[in-house]
Amino acid sequence: MSRCSASASSFSEAVLGILHVLAVSVGAMFALIVPSVLFAIADSERDLAFSMLLIGALGVFAALMVLGSISGFGRRLDRAQGYLALVGVWVMLPVAAAISFRTLSGMGWIDSWFEAVSAITTSGATLLPRETAPRAILFWRASLEWYGGFLTLVSIIHVLAPGGFGGLPGGDRKIITGQASDMTVDLSSFRGVLSQYALITLFIFIALMLAGVEGPFAAMMSMVVIATGGFLPFEGALETQAGTAAQLVLTLGLTLGTVSVFWRQRLFRTPRNLIRANPEVLIVVAAIVVLALLFAARLSDVSGGADLMPIFVESLLAATSLIATSGIESRPGVIALWPEVMVLLVVLIGGGIYSTTGGFKIFRISAMAVHSTRELNRLIYPSSVSSLRFGRYLIDEKSMRAIWTYFALSLLVIAFAALVFTLTATDFEAGVTIAIALFSNAGPVYEALTPPVFATDPDNGAWPTLTVMTASAKLAGIVLMTLGRLEVMVVFAVLNVRYWLTR
Repeated sequence: MSRCSASASSFSEAVLGILHVLAVSVGAMFALIVPSVLFAIADSERDLAFSMLLIGALGVFAALMVLGSISGFGRRLDRAQGYLALVGVWVMLPVAAAISFRTLSGMGWIDSWFEAVSAITTSGATLLPRETAPRAILFWRASLEWYGGFLTLVSIIHVLAPGGFGGLPGGDRKIITGQASDMTVDLSSFRGVLSQYALITLFIFIALMLAGVEGPFAAMMSMVVIATGGFLPFEGALETQAGTAAQLVLTLGLTLGTVSVFWRQRLFRTPRNLIRANPEVLIVVAAIVVLALLFAARLSDVSGGADLMPIFVESLLAATSLIATSGIESRPGVIALWPEVMVLLVVLIGGGIYSTTGGFKIFRISAMAVHSTRELNRLIYPSSVSSLRFGRYLIDEKSMRAIWTYFALSLLVIAFAALVFTLTATDFEAGVTIAIALFSNAGPVYEALTPPVFATDPDNGAWPTLTVMTASAKLAGIVLMTLGRLEVMVVFAVLNVRYWLTR
């Protein structure tokens, strides 16, 4: 009898713990709508301001009601329940945000859901008519992308890395959490990540203002680039709103978003030997330089000898944008100067661990390369013994199994998604492109690689724009962006029915 009571008590504490995490996440998200309300008031759009204020107030009120109703009760999450809470946050938040898009912009439910998922997963793809959308809605969209970047860091640092999902190392967590391997869902422990994230956003915003970018656009772009998102709050080329100096600032912002949050923490504390102790950062910097030089060569060739400085800055932005899985480009056609397969390969690899970038991550690719090299050496020297290392990280066999499992599962997900897109909306080439772009949370890459023959016909059957795609294709995109952001494996772990039935 006592065992049944203990089990029931543990279950109720877990449910309350999950509700607590969901309520705080939803309440914080809707609190971010306040600046957008101020923009609506400044633009004399009182009806829009009232609607946004009402939506935000209802969202915060609902969250406070849940928090108030469960206060005083025990709340506890073990590891499996923490994974369930994480998946719940990434599924429920876009649903809540979709209601705001449906109400404020008048988009259909599927389009609103796609927009919300794209924003919160920092994928950057958008269905909003940016040329006619009110500035307040655009700011709300950028705020959601910023919030999604913060949630990404929190998810990786506090839940995914302690669980070893995809072979993520947990040792660096001591810098912020004080713990190396335990899952932490105490919301007070998120402050270290939030303060750094907000300060870098402020720094980028000030730098963009000094570079001549208009205040509202500077604010929105600063939020987007630190989240390594791809949403631009205006229609047309970036160069019309951001000159050479501003593009250089955006490049710096994307670079900071690409590297590990822990490396950024060390940068301000002990700047010595950071590159040598972090080969991942060295690889990121080297890759940006090499890609920028290749882009610069192509840009110089097609521009007929224009000034080298603007060309090199454009090239730096394009290179950093791809590695950061953002998809931002200074003008249409820059990213497409490289062969499509090379662009998709860079996007699929992605940036650093403990960052907001998508893709497989450099750490995993390097670990697989080191592991494969060791196994090949064993064919020649069967009795040799060597440890696997990537910088200061020691990679054990358990981590390697997790990395290879993640790699195989991700490829299967991408292949299945490409098949769905091909059967419902696109041809095969476009289906593979959009599957890789959305899985890597780099949505704008799909439209950046649109062949010129299809660019003038957005409703073509081979490479259509996202706006005219079928509802089934958009639903597939929603699932794919979510799986890519959640590192795939945690979703399949939560869907393990046998585990939950035996608890």
